[in-house]
Amino acid sequence: MRNAKRTEVGVISVDGEDFAWRLHREPQWCTTDGWRGMVLAVRHVDGQREAFVEWPMPKVASNSVPYRKRPKIDAPLLNQAVSAAIQAGWEPLSRGRPLSILVV
Repeated sequence: MRNAKRTEVGVISVDGEDFAWRLHREPQWCTTDGWRGMVLAVRHVDGQREAFVEWPMPKVASNSVPYRKRPKIDAPLLNQAVSAAIQAGWEPLSRGRPLSILVV
């Protein structure tokens, strides 16, 4: 039996431009860095260059243990991803390597 991986993909319009997005990585434990957050890959529908937008794992205030659930992917989160990438210098219609961004 194949390993069924849950994929989430879609298109969102931000400021009149259409961007395709997909879930690039679920939150995971890394032995060197600890908890790593969810990463979304975003690109302009007419462009080639992607931006990888990562959210840190949320912490519980009492003992700094992260929640083990990933954030819900909805329109405000996707708008935040595209806006953060553009503010960080991402040019969606250019060519080149993907840009990695950590949203704080």
